[in-house]
Amino acid sequence: MMTLQQIQIEEVDEAAGTAVIVVDGELDYSIYTAFKKSVNDLVARGITHVKYDLSRLSYIQSLGLGIIMWSYVELDSRGGSVSIEGANDQIKKLFTAAQLDTLVEIL
Repeated sequence: MMTLQQIQIEEVDEAAGTAVIVVDGELDYSIYTAFKKSVNDLVARGITHVKYDLSRLSYIQSLGLGIIMWSYVELDSRGGSVSIEGANDQIKKLFTAAQLDTLVEIL
């Protein structure tokens, strides 16, 4: 497991091209650089399918939604995917209101 501030990269399976990223606390500008670097590092390792575990996320700014969508674009362009799990109802509503639930699977 790798930890960058409030981001934990878990369950990396390079053979399958999958990883789970756990976001803890708030997804806002303060972790933007670390978040983007962690996704870029995974892509460089051949990871194309990322599941975001948001069960410990308490707050997400619009920039946070943008970060997740940026990762969707990066992974989708490589034939990959993004899914969200564990989001509370308020965060799920944000994804739905922004129509992001049409692009990423919300479990």
